Amino acid sequence: MKKIKALLAEFKAFITRGNVVDMAVAVIIGAAFGAIVTSMTNGIIKPLVDWAVGDPEGVGLKTMLKAVYEVDANGNVTDVINWANSIYIDWGDFIMKVIDFLLIALVLFIIIKVFMGLKNATTKAHEKAKEKAAKRFKKQGMSEEEAQAQAEAEVAAEEVAAPAEPPKPTTDELLTEIRDLLAAQSKASAGKSAKSEEK
Repeated sequence: MKKIKALLAEFKAFITRGNVVDMAVAVIIGAAFGAIVTSMTNGIIKPLVDWAVGDPEGVGLKTMLKAVYEVDANGNVTDVINWANSIYIDWGDFIMKVIDFLLIALVLFIIIKVFMGLKNATTKAHEKAKEKAAKRFKKQGMSEEEAQAQAEAEVAAEEVAAPAEPPKPTTDELLTEIRDLLAAQSKASAGKSAKSEEK
């Protein structure tokens, strides 16, 4: 029983860490961005490619392997292809998936590049602060090792003493705020509709 409680406590600590929350936000934003890219490629780029290759029927870039044609009410075979039962290679769909992948990969590359740049800038600032403090301690007559150790301790103490982030609102507080905003919005829209009815 103690092992299960310890495991649950460890899991709770894991899921409430900032990194996990940030990762969840990134996954949600990534999914939303993926939907935007898919919509752009299917709704804008694919029709432009179909138009550019001069496809009069709007079929797209397809290689027919086995065509199945529609049958009319009299049992006669028509010239209309039954795409659901035909066998074909859809090059256009494949090209759109490749474009989706490249666009999402490009955006992720840019985001990671910016994030790593910020992280490196923070690391460089930390190292500069340590070097400056070490030089100051050396001037006071400390040895190289003592100055380095003292500088690291001082920089670490400054980071700990840095002002903490303001506490984040709880779920209940956020839900209450959303409820109040929706109530205010509905009152405002009710007031506008009442004024328009009076006119």
